[in-house]
Amino acid sequence: MFLLVWTEVHESKGPEPTYEDHWFAHETYMECVEQYNRLLQLDEVYSASICTVIKSTDYEGVELDV
Repeated sequence: MFLLVWTEVHESKGPEPTYEDHWFAHETYMECVEQYNRLLQLDEVYSASICTVIKSTDYEGVELDV
């Protein structure tokens, strides 16, 4: 399970822009990278990251050697 998380920046009625957070879960790393690369082409994408689930009530997490 890989998560693609990104923030978009949009103009607002005020002097400061509006930031909007998004996320999408992918089953494979390659699917996630493909969408990540598409997102990087968009002007409104302020930041983007590929992450993995460590611990969750919804998804299978990774095992950490602690």
